Amino acid sequence: MKAAKLFEKFKLLSLKDKLMLIAASAMTIALIITMSTMAWFAQEKKIATMAKIDSPARLTLKSGAAEDIIQFKMSGIDVTQGNTKDFVFCVEGDITRYNLQLTHTTNIDFEYTIYRAVESDSGVEYVKENREDVVYYRKDAVALPGAFVNPQTDASSSRRIGNSSYEEASYDSDDDRQKFAEPLYWQTTTAIDANDVNYDEITEDETEFRNYFILEVTWGSNVVNDKETDIIYITAQAA
Repeated sequence: MKAAKLFEKFKLLSLKDKLMLIAASAMTIALIITMSTMAWFAQEKKIATMAKIDSPARLTLKSGAAEDIIQFKMSGIDVTQGNTKDFVFCVEGDITRYNLQLTHTTNIDFEYTIYRAVESDSGVEYVKENREDVVYYRKDAVALPGAFVNPQTDASSSRRIGNSSYEEASYDSDDDRQKFAEPLYWQTTTAIDANDVNYDEITEDETEFRNYFILEVTWGSNVVNDKETDIIYITAQAA
C-alpha cells in the first residue's frame, strides 16, 4: 500500500522533477567518448567511469560478459572505419521492470540507439578484460522504444541538440552554457521486462536477472576525426 502511494505521488511530479529524482536515486554510469585523434585522451585507462548502485532496487550496470563497468570503454572511435560501432553492457538486479535513460552532450554529431541483445555464436564482438577471450552478442532487430524529452534543432547546423529545460538546478539565470554542452535526454517509453525469457540470463548464483544491451553509435559523412569530446550517461531505474 505504501509503495502504491509513493508511485501515485511520483506520477504527479512534473517531468523536470521526475528527471531530477532519477538523477538523484538511480544507478548511473558516466562515460567520456572521444574521437580517435585525441591521443592524450585515448588511453583507455584514463576513461572516467563511475557506477552507483540504487540499493533498494538492487540494480547494477556492468559491461559485456558481466564484467565490471570499468571495461565499458568508448574512447577512440575512428569514423573512417565504417559508419557504426557497437558497445555491449548489461543490467543486473532482482526486480521485474525497469527503465533506461541515455543522456549525452552533442559536440560530436553521433546518433545513439539501444538494442536488447543475447549471447550468440556470432554478431557484435566483445573482447574480455584479459584481451584474449571473445564473447559475441546478437542484437535485436528492433531498437528499444523511447523518446527524447528535451530536443531542439540547432538553426545553424540543423543538428538535434538538447534545450535548456533542465539546467536551472546547476546554472544561475545569468549563466550561458555552450549549446552543444546542453545534455540531450532520451528515455525508454515502455518499461523493460527484466524476466523476458527471450533475453533473461540468470546470474551465476541464480538469484538475479541479467539483461544484455548494445549501444549502437552511428554517424554520417559530415563527422570527421577531430578533437571533439562528449560525455554520456546511462541510467537504470526501477519502474
